[in-house]
Amino acid sequence: MSRRLVRRTPLLAAVAACLTLGALSAAAVSPRSATAAEPGRTAAASAYGTGSSGAAADPDDPRACARTKPPEPRWQLAWQDEFTSSTLDRAKWNTVMDFPGRAGGHYHNSSYGSYALDSNIVIQNGRLHLIADDEPVVGDDPPGTYAYSEGFMSSHDKFSQAYGYWEICARYPAGRGLWPAFWLVPQDRSWPPEFDVAEWFGGIDGMHQGIATGSWPNVRWSSNWTYDPAPTTGWHTYALRWEPGRAVFYIDGRPTRTFEGSFVPDKPMYVILNSGVWMNADRGGPPDATTVFPNSFDVDYVRVYRRP
Repeated sequence: MSRRLVRRTPLLAAVAACLTLGALSAAAVSPRSATAAEPGRTAAASAYGTGSSGAAADPDDPRACARTKPPEPRWQLAWQDEFTSSTLDRAKWNTVMDFPGRAGGHYHNSSYGSYALDSNIVIQNGRLHLIADDEPVVGDDPPGTYAYSEGFMSSHDKFSQAYGYWEICARYPAGRGLWPAFWLVPQDRSWPPEFDVAEWFGGIDGMHQGIATGSWPNVRWSSNWTYDPAPTTGWHTYALRWEPGRAVFYIDGRPTRTFEGSFVPDKPMYVILNSGVWMNADRGGPPDATTVFPNSFDVDYVRVYRRP
C-alpha cells in the first residue's frame, strides 16, 4: 500500500481551492530553459486559436471546448469519456502501468520524479483533474520513496484500436518540470511505437506532438514542437488523425504536422493520460521553487472515432 509521508492539506480541498481561483493553469510563470529549439517547430500564431479559451472554446461554457463533429461524416464515435460521473469509470480505465520500460506498475523510469497514485485522479464538476504534487510518497510498486506524485490512467485492456481520430479537450498546468501528456502505446505491450498526441513540457512552454518508431535501442522520433503558453491559459483541443501510412496532428482543429510513410504505426493502441514530473536537466526540468504544487492537468473529454 502506497502512502504519503507528509500531509499539509487534504489534496482534494487544495485542488478545489485552486480550481475556484483559476490558479492551477496560470499561477506559475514557467521560465524557458536554454534547451535548443527542436526540429519541426510550429509558429504559435498558426497553432492555437484566439480568444480567452482559444478558437475551440464553447461560448456556452468558457471552461470547455466547442462540441466537435466526426472528422468525416462516416466516421463513428468508438469510445469516449465525458467525465460526468463523480468517480473514475473502471470499465474504461486502468490505473496501473503495463508497458515496456516501466520500473513498476506505478512508476515509469528515471526521467520521472513522480509515483502514480489513484488519489491524484479527481473528477469534479464534469472535469478530470490529474494532480501532480510534491508531498513525498513511499511506494511499493516498485518499492522506494518518491519526491512527487502524479495521476495516471490508461485504457489498456479496456479499449484499443488501430487508426482513427483521437482527441482531447484540455488545459495544461504551468511550471518548471511539469510533464503532463496525452499519448498512445500498443495494446500488445511492445515499444516502440508510440504516439505523443499532446506532451507538455511546462518549463519551456513546449508542446510536443510526434511518433516514436524503430526498435529499441534504435528509436526514431518524428516530432513537431509548438512553443506558446496558450495551453495553460485556456481550453484547447489536441488530436491525431491516424490512417494507414499517414498521421496528422492537430491543435484546435488546425493541422500542425503531417507524417507519411511505411514507418507510421499500424497496430492497435490505447490511451494514456498522466500528470508526470520531468526530472532531467533539459526541456525545462526539474521543478524548482517557482513550480506551484499541487497543480492539475485538466481534461474535459477524451473521444476516439473509428474510420469506416
